Amino acid sequence: MQVQITRRHYKRAPITEAVISLGFELPGGVRLEDLLKVHASLQSDYLKRGEMFTVQLQVEPSAEVPGRVSPREVIGYQLASEDGQRLVALRLGELAFSQLAPYDSWETLRSEAKRVWDACESTLHPLRITRVGVRYINRIDIPSPEGRGVDLDIYFRTAPRIAPELPQLMKTFFVRLELELRESHGVLIITESEAQSPSPDVVSTLLDLAVIVQNADFDSASAWRTIEELRDEKNAAFENCITDAARQLFE
Repeated sequence: MQVQITRRHYKRAPITEAVISLGFELPGGVRLEDLLKVHASLQSDYLKRGEMFTVQLQVEPSAEVPGRVSPREVIGYQLASEDGQRLVALRLGELAFSQLAPYDSWETLRSEAKRVWDACESTLHPLRITRVGVRYINRIDIPSPEGRGVDLDIYFRTAPRIAPELPQLMKTFFVRLELELRESHGVLIITESEAQSPSPDVVSTLLDLAVIVQNADFDSASAWRTIEELRDEKNAAFENCITDAARQLFE
């Protein structure tokens, strides 16, 4: 997979969260408590640990009584650094590493995600990696003097479009696209929506880009090579979704 892009470095990159995730198949006999061994090997850097739960609501259509909620079940753990800016979501068969703002660099993100994966791999001994993904969530703040709103087409090449006969000032919007990446056999998911603005004179938009390859059969080395390629796909998507007017906001 070769993606031709112009690499750019923005002084004020709008990244609010960057994520590298891996899905994997485990050998029989691995249990939830084995995830705690992964945390033990990372505990010096991830002092905080919380449980991840799932609940089920059972509803009988003909019943006159409300549905029953099953007892919550622990399905994994979320680990957090002391400052709360680095997060690890760990479940049986799934690992996601997140870096919250302020974002440093891809090299820093990848290095720490790989270190966390190495701890997971050496403890759980996964049979194969079945899914890899890279996701970046960006909040783009656009000046809106006196709260008059903005024309999204000035800043985004991928944005909701309104028929000219309709009112043009949107109060809320949500766009989601899933695009097939033929060369990588993956999918690019673009989600764009309004976000809470830091002030009345700003219109904020979330541009959420996720690139995923699933139903795969990777070893660790090939998985991380693919993650590098997905980063390039993500960068190309970001640049193709915005205009020069948006880029000026990040300089």
